[in-house]
Amino acid sequence: MQNKLHEDKIVGLVLTFIGGALDAYTYIHYEVFASAQTGNVIQGIIQLFEGQWGSVGKKFLSTVFFLLGVILAKFLIDYFYRKKIHYWRLFVLYYEALLFFVISINLINKHQAAVTMLIAFTASVQWVVFDKIEGRQYTSLFTTGNLKGMGVNLYEYLKTKDEKDKQNFFHFFWVVVAFLSGAIVSTIFYKWLGGKAILMVSLLFLVLSIYETILMIRFYKENNLMN
Repeated sequence: MQNKLHEDKIVGLVLTFIGGALDAYTYIHYEVFASAQTGNVIQGIIQLFEGQWGSVGKKFLSTVFFLLGVILAKFLIDYFYRKKIHYWRLFVLYYEALLFFVISINLINKHQAAVTMLIAFTASVQWVVFDKIEGRQYTSLFTTGNLKGMGVNLYEYLKTKDEKDKQNFFHFFWVVVAFLSGAIVSTIFYKWLGGKAILMVSLLFLVLSIYETILMIRFYKENNLMN
């Protein structure tokens, strides 16, 4: 029996909050985006012509590892689907909680290229394996597609007054609010804590992991799937 607990609304909105927080943190701290690879590519091209080789290298590696993360995520989805294991996404959340705690350590945090590669890789895995909220598509890492969803569904609702369009509009609206809130809070925390601000992301992933674990245990008990 399959479950859709990874599509829980709280899970999706918290992941989107984290997505905004990560992009703000990595841009302030490392001058590279964790997930907005369009920004990395454009900035990398500009810096290439300006001879800023170190910055170009960070952005190039970030983009490459983002792509590798997408490939791995698709492999994981196929692999665990064949094995009929439906709780594997929990391990992704716990892994992220641990990863961002490790990144907060000064010895690790100062290695910019390695850290940005790890973050980009991890963010892309998260993006692929957590791609829906209650059956509706969204992205936890960017705002462009979600803004488009807001605009399209608002227009359709104003034209047809269809309740489904209204619901879709608010779906994207809250996703955009979560992303912007994450970026704002991350920037404020960075002003206070500097590089240690990434601990906020680690803590959020830990809380989210525990929340998802509770949902999973409850699901298995209610469906008599526990031995």
